[in-house]
Amino acid sequence: MRIQNIFGFIALSLALTTAAGCKKKNPDTQAPAGTAGAATDPSKASAEAKKAFGDVGARYDKAKASGKLSAGQCESFSKDFAKVYKEYGSQMTIAWFNSGAVLEECGKTEEAEKIYEAIIKKEPKFDLAYNNLGVIYWNRKKESKALDYFKRAVEANPKTKAPRNNLAAALRDKYSSDPKSDDFSKAERNLQTVLAVDSSNQLAYENLARLYYDRGRLKDKSYILLADLVVTQSLRVFSETGVESPDIYNIKGLIFMERENQVDALKAFTKAASIKPDHADAHMNIAMISIRFRDYAQAEKSLNIALKDSRQKKNVETFLGLGVAQRGLRKYKDAEKSFKKAMDMSGKDPRPLYNLGVLYQGHIGPNSDGDGIKENNTAKGFFSKFISKAGGDKEYSDIVADAKQRIENIEQYKKDLEEMKKLEAEAKKLEEIQKKQEAEERKRLLDLEKKARDAAAGASAAAAAPPADKPAEKKE
Repeated sequence: MRIQNIFGFIALSLALTTAAGCKKKNPDTQAPAGTAGAATDPSKASAEAKKAFGDVGARYDKAKASGKLSAGQCESFSKDFAKVYKEYGSQMTIAWFNSGAVLEECGKTEEAEKIYEAIIKKEPKFDLAYNNLGVIYWNRKKESKALDYFKRAVEANPKTKAPRNNLAAALRDKYSSDPKSDDFSKAERNLQTVLAVDSSNQLAYENLARLYYDRGRLKDKSYILLADLVVTQSLRVFSETGVESPDIYNIKGLIFMERENQVDALKAFTKAASIKPDHADAHMNIAMISIRFRDYAQAEKSLNIALKDSRQKKNVETFLGLGVAQRGLRKYKDAEKSFKKAMDMSGKDPRPLYNLGVLYQGHIGPNSDGDGIKENNTAKGFFSKFISKAGGDKEYSDIVADAKQRIENIEQYKKDLEEMKKLEAEAKKLEEIQKKQEAEERKRLLDLEKKARDAAAGASAAAAAPPADKPAEKKE
């Protein structure tokens, strides 16, 4: 499972030097180390500017404590933060940034984007605006543009931590898809830079552990050991600071999987999910192991939790796994929907077709009221499409061979069924002939019996009749 720790940073705290983080997932709650240049450094703002910003921040915190902000509240707080910037200028660029961050938090991403773009034109040294633009483009799957914004954030402020973490995460993600040494080195260097400044930075440890895991998985197995060392070190550091990282336990589970230790891997993934109950990656991994253990109920439960994450809703693996779990639970209609959802999501992926074939041939057919021919024909269609789509891809060679064997089995089943029907017809015909012969023989015997009874009756009647009178004797 791929972990994509790309974070949007929102400074909405009263204390300008300890701005809180808010992201698309797992915020970096460390404060930025100060933006480059006095013009955008809020710690150097006037007392009046700090008070104005603090007043808006206090009202924002109070509103947030009461629950989710309404659309009207979002607009109002955005305007109030923007007003602070207009009144006090560059020393309160953080307030202008917050006017966009509030809108982004409320789902008005395009409006926030315009504010961030305006900030970097007016205040080109303000790194957090670059960072949030990078997050926006990352979520739009425009990774190249996102990467450029993260780089510009780091260039604007070499001491920044959240954007540098994001830059490293983006490079790591790029490396996991196309393992190039340069991307690995840059990601590693950025993470080490963050840890040099902040030796307990949670995100840096998580990203570094995953970076080493990816390199070990893709290129050099020795890096699995390095990933394990980072995990061990991070757990020691986090225990001292009272932090528990679900991502670190998830990576620990992945390392166990590389060592084919599924039992301890499942324990690690379960620990990650206990820390963060909606941790999508941990639940995906729990589901995959549960499927191997044939614990389909747990697999279905974990996958439904994972599907609450927007990334997993776009992940073919999630729906394939869910279909397998539902198939194992005999929820055949649900399984079919899941496999077809996976097929709709990725027209190039042949696996949903294979799984639909298995569903119809091995499960729906045998449990139907009929002979299963209709279901087998449907399965054959799916297997044929799978073979055509999988083509000569070596990755699917074994599955293609299995699909071909299944088609042969379906054809043989049809032949056997036809032969059986012929034999049944012959047997029925012979049975009818036998019945006819038996009926004729029974009739013959009954006729003979009747004749015998009639003859016997006649003889009895004759014996019982009185003798006839004798004629008178002739006298001489």
